[in-house]
Amino acid sequence: MKKIGILTLQYALNYGGVLQCYALKEVLKRQGYDAVIIDRIPDGFGLWYVIKRALIHPFTQKEFRGIRKVELKPISKPIFSSKGLENILKSYDACIVGSDQVWRKAVFSVNGDYFFQNVNIPNVNKIAYAASMGISEWEYTPDETKKIASALSRFKAISVREEDGVKVLRDNCQVSARWVIDPTMLASSEIYEPLIAKSNKDANGKIVTYILDWTENKIKTINVIKARIGKSCYDINPQIKKRKSIWNRFVHEGVTVYDWVKLLATADFVITDSFHGTVFSIIYNKPFYTIGNPERGMARFTSLLGMFNLKDRLVSSSNLRFINIDYSKVNEILKQKRNEHLMFLNHNIQD
Repeated sequence: MKKIGILTLQYALNYGGVLQCYALKEVLKRQGYDAVIIDRIPDGFGLWYVIKRALIHPFTQKEFRGIRKVELKPISKPIFSSKGLENILKSYDACIVGSDQVWRKAVFSVNGDYFFQNVNIPNVNKIAYAASMGISEWEYTPDETKKIASALSRFKAISVREEDGVKVLRDNCQVSARWVIDPTMLASSEIYEPLIAKSNKDANGKIVTYILDWTENKIKTINVIKARIGKSCYDINPQIKKRKSIWNRFVHEGVTVYDWVKLLATADFVITDSFHGTVFSIIYNKPFYTIGNPERGMARFTSLLGMFNLKDRLVSSSNLRFINIDYSKVNEILKQKRNEHLMFLNHNIQD
């Protein structure tokens, strides 16, 4: 059984970020690999971050406690340095970097090796799966670009989550990349049944909204859709957040990761400005609209929706078109992409 390390953003305060990590681990496990999440601590965080994560986060980030404690196992011991990463990877057959925005400048340090892996370990295949830069522009300086290009030249295979990423990497780093689906889409919805079973929430008969950044335009768009559909809303992330103080964060628990999946799975309709909110709407064949979120990067949305011929689902209050989605065609595309991209992973792990 080949041992595969996963380097990603498993501790992100983000439902999709946690779920893409869970999905990749589970998919690899079902392919017959021994998959382990590598707990690379970002440069500068130190031991205090690990202590805080163990003692404080279970109470201040309760929504993520269950999935981190149970579903993300196995996970390696914390690794604080390049040397530590190099030492642990010597016992692995391959290391997969991704998915999520691991290659966005705002997220990581160019000098850190945890996402571009500026380490050279013989006999360990380095693979990028659905790595994302989040936006279509290259943000790095010439000196940073040189370091990144050197690191990427040592990858066995590179794939990116956004179509634009293929051209961006080719033009700036002179490397070839493949456009692939997010790990959350690599398996059927059956992979999430163990998570759904741990939630007692339900959104049958309701519109579910998952809005990361509320704006007046988004509120207007949601109200237009509500009036047209004639259903009430369940807001996963309400406009007015009630948990502002540390004390309230200890006392109150919001929507857990288990609840998040089940609410999207049982919704009658979904409205979101989130990439993974859009992904799970597609996975569960939901009628949905995605409201563009330029602040967090539009390339993610146009790429995902373009792959499934669903660009008309990217809307604002002024361009709403109430047209049904033909999910038979969408599911056909998804099935084909799953097969192709699982073959891509297996080929580059095994070869």
